[in-house]
Amino acid sequence: MRLRRLGVAGRGFPRRSGLSLVELLVTLTILGVGLVGVASMFTTSYKTQVQAHFAQVATDIVVTRIEEMKAAGYNGIGVEAFPATFEVPELPKGAGTISYQPYPNATSPNQYLIQIAVSWGGGRGIAGLVCLPLVLSNHS
Repeated sequence: MRLRRLGVAGRGFPRRSGLSLVELLVTLTILGVGLVGVASMFTTSYKTQVQAHFAQVATDIVVTRIEEMKAAGYNGIGVEAFPATFEVPELPKGAGTISYQPYPNATSPNQYLIQIAVSWGGGRGIAGLVCLPLVLSNHS
């Protein structure tokens, strides 16, 4: 004859196996919190990647404008050749501005400080602005 093993404190309850409902709920809660964190990480990573891409496109556009202005030279710049505002169709809600002013504390009266800025939309965490300066001098 086989003896039956007694469970808790010898009261005749059989040994239990598996999970209780409370253990299952605690496990699912911990798993849920972890999955929400991972999903948040992917969302943030995507926004950062898109914002970095737009910043690179804007920087390329600004650098291209700077090179065009350098090629035109001191006498070739101005609102006629390079308008103060321009559209940037490569970016969502993209817009560019160029500001001209005499260089502050210039050693020569023939120096311009030019600032070229490109901004874009795209919502929170994606919108941005790239602004680079350029100093042009007349050496003649």
